Order: sequence, then C-alpha cells, then structure tokens
Amino acid sequence: MYLTDHTDYSLRVLMYLNQRRNLVTLNELAVSLKISKNNLIKVSHQLAKIGLIETSRGRSGGIWIHPGAGEKSLREIVLQTEESFRPAECFSGRKCECTFLPACGLKKTLAGALTAFLDALAMTTLNDVTPRSLGASLQPRARGNPSEARRRRTPN
Repeated sequence: MYLTDHTDYSLRVLMYLNQRRNLVTLNELAVSLKISKNNLIKVSHQLAKIGLIETSRGRSGGIWIHPGAGEKSLREIVLQTEESFRPAECFSGRKCECTFLPACGLKKTLAGALTAFLDALAMTTLNDVTPRSLGASLQPRARGNPSEARRRRTPN
C-alpha cells in the first residue's frame, strides 16, 4: 500500500518528537528531517488538530508530542493523516466505469490486502518504531530484557 508524503512526514515528525520529548522548533525539524518548512507547517497543523502534538506560537514557540501519543497504534495515526485508502477506482463509492464490475475478483483481493496492511499497523505503536537516538545507530527499542535484545543483535 502507498502512503502519501503527508502521512510519511507526519510519522517522521511524531517519531522525532517522541524521541526528543521536549519543545522543538520547525526550523530544527526541517534541518533534522530534511523536510521543507512549508510541509512541516501543514503537517504540524493537522497533528495538533487531531491531538497528537501541542503547539506554542511566538519567539520561543515550537511543537512537542502530546503525552500518550507514543502509545497510539500506527493504524490510528495513519487513518487520521491519510486522505483515503482507495487502491482502485471501484473503492471510491462513486460510479465506476470498470468493465469487469460487478464480477471482478480484484476488488476483493485489494480489500483483503488493505485489511492486512491496516491490521499490521494496528499491532505496532509509535513507541515501537521510535529510535532511541538520532545518532549513527538508529535501532528500534527492544522489548523485554535489554541484555537479551543485545545478545540477539550480536553476531556470533
């Protein structure tokens, strides 16, 4: 499934804010994430509107992640930031000019793929995908015993 740039940028902003856990300026985000400030203004406006981030205007203003946003599933976030999930014209709810309808098996297959995609996102939270640092090693947080996670990553 394809996500729009807007959703991609939204996820990156949320991961960055979730990692930092303090006030961040749009200029810092633009430099760190290599996303234009104009796109960040649009993204941050929507993320604030849906309650995932907080904003503060003015000279010492910026944005920060809302407490609890890290526990949101990626499905919840993507469904709020993605415009639509129409993999084909026949999903639009409007009149479709496809020659193969109503006997087309493609629509059922695509609907199943979309469900599987969203189900996979539902099993992962923002905390699960947020790296511990923006340094050289961008490794996701390990679950369970930290020493156990290190042993799994260490080559024999």
